Amino acid sequence: MTSVKIRQEQGRPIETMTQRRGTLRTLLLACGIFASLLYIATDILGGLRYEGYSFISQAISELAAFGAPSKPFVDPLFTAYGVLALVFALGVLVEAGRNRALRTAGALLAAHAVLGLTAPASSAMHERGSIPVEGDLAHIVLTAGIVILLLAAIGFGAAALGRRFRIYSIVTLLTVIALTAATAPYAMRLAAGKTTPGFGIVERIDVYALMAWLAVLAIALLRRPALSRAAAAITKKAHVDGMVAPGFEEVRAEFERNFAERGEIGAAVAAYWHGEKVVDLWGGSRTLDGKEPWKEDTMAVVMSTTKGLSAMTLAVANARGWLDYDAPVSRYWPEFGQNGKGAITVRQLLAHEAGLVLLDKRVSVEQLRDLGEVARILARQKPAWPPGTRHGYHTMTLGLYMQEIIRRADPAHRTLGRFFRDEIAAPLGLDFYIGLPREIPNERLARMKTLSRVRGLLALFRTPFAVTMKMLVPGSLLRRSMVGIENLDWNDRRSFDVELPSGNGVGTARAIARAYSAFAEGGGEIGITPETFARLTEPPVVARPRDEVIGLPSYFSLGFMRPGPGLPFGSTAHAFGTPGAGGSFAFADPDAQVGYAYVMNKMDFYLLDDPREKALRDGVYRAITRLTDRREREHDAADLTTHDYRLATSSQTSAIVNGRGVFPSMSVNP
Repeated sequence: MTSVKIRQEQGRPIETMTQRRGTLRTLLLACGIFASLLYIATDILGGLRYEGYSFISQAISELAAFGAPSKPFVDPLFTAYGVLALVFALGVLVEAGRNRALRTAGALLAAHAVLGLTAPASSAMHERGSIPVEGDLAHIVLTAGIVILLLAAIGFGAAALGRRFRIYSIVTLLTVIALTAATAPYAMRLAAGKTTPGFGIVERIDVYALMAWLAVLAIALLRRPALSRAAAAITKKAHVDGMVAPGFEEVRAEFERNFAERGEIGAAVAAYWHGEKVVDLWGGSRTLDGKEPWKEDTMAVVMSTTKGLSAMTLAVANARGWLDYDAPVSRYWPEFGQNGKGAITVRQLLAHEAGLVLLDKRVSVEQLRDLGEVARILARQKPAWPPGTRHGYHTMTLGLYMQEIIRRADPAHRTLGRFFRDEIAAPLGLDFYIGLPREIPNERLARMKTLSRVRGLLALFRTPFAVTMKMLVPGSLLRRSMVGIENLDWNDRRSFDVELPSGNGVGTARAIARAYSAFAEGGGEIGITPETFARLTEPPVVARPRDEVIGLPSYFSLGFMRPGPGLPFGSTAHAFGTPGAGGSFAFADPDAQVGYAYVMNKMDFYLLDDPREKALRDGVYRAITRLTDRREREHDAADLTTHDYRLATSSQTSAIVNGRGVFPSMSVNP
């Protein structure tokens, strides 16, 4: 234990430095988004402050013209835009590395920003018609230079990144060139003090297209693997170990691509098919500095993927006759029935229909050790909606309720973590824990690259709009549901020592896939009866698919997420599992007889279908499809061979019976 502690103390400053470097990179690149938004906001707000100003016929430059009433307001904001654009350009240069095209684009963006910073003081235009055209020559030349630099940056940016960004950049470049050419006649009329109907619209489309490109470039760079030099070394030299069965080689190739192209730091994936392990891979680093490899026995916290394994305990209790899904929760836990909850059934609670999303008091990690006090807090909660009328994701609370139900229903009154260990993990030989034993050394635990506010803000650009709105609205159920537990730290051992069945399960992908494989096979290994299995696989009945908490359609049954429109996984509607915040995912597919799990230590912002996980899952199913088709062809060929053999045998017998030889040299005497 001493050596482990020393290694942690040595590694933590490096990991902290890596995290800080990643945060700095994010801030630098985010300035491109902020600069674009600031420029557009300045244009709109400045125009509103300029009495008589026309967005349809007047230029943006007129807002900052000498003598314009809006000049004192817009000048500092345009200067701030220039500063943000310059910082973004520096971020692009740092991000570019050996990418020459991106380096050139960054340099051009820096020149564009520096040139723009000089405009308010040295080359602002004069009000329309106040002086001859020659008086605004400096402004005309400076504006032309700024536009040319930005167009050149777009050209080099197009060559620097992927195909989709290249197409977008080329379209933007052609659009801006065409619109800029279209504004030339307007510019001459403007300089001469004449009216310019429509000029404001054309110019704003032109300029906003440039600002949009700047923001899209920032987003494209942010969505690339956010790797520091240390993390980049991890990716380039990432080890991948383990096994895949013949026919599943594609899964290994996609796993390796996760490190090479999708920014993976450390991860593991496992799959069972017809009860046999066909994929068991691990790779990368369990630490963020790349110094400690992800090993065969490395374990990671899997967030809400824990909910599915917790739900397995209730399935076992149901199979033993200790728990009736359709009984009121208050049958097992009388105190639960207060505040209008007496009729809520176990099934409704596990389907997230009870409306018990929130706690009226925040609970600390330390308080989770006092299960009696937690039960009292849970029992007094009031539903957020009439139970059974709708559903909404019980982010942190569902596991706490499952904990108390198991404690009450189990004749031995074991905790959920202990019940899982005794009834599921021990029989199946699983390396997975809800409540981490002290004997598990720290050197087996993966350190997590956790979600941050800055990364979350940037992820809003690829988060479903409904979820974004839920996150932005103060007091929304989604925001409030995420803060029920205090002091959670996914890199602090103390957060794993307690049982949090909603989210602090720790284990290997192999163990989770094995558990789901047992359920995919019917659960007989751990005493799941056919009746309980039928309940688990029965498609859920959802009156209103829209989730009250998340804002998107979701489908739940008996503690598991289920596939449905917009949430496809598995081969049929009989599949069940749970994803976890950050990207982990595990499920059982009974019809295909698949148990699957993916875990990682770099958390990302996807509700489902994280590109890293989705590529692996799709690879597993493509392999199964190919192997199934091959076996069917071989079976058909075998049937045909057997049929031909029988025909031949029949012909031979007939020939012998009729006194004719099967071969020309063979004859049978009568």
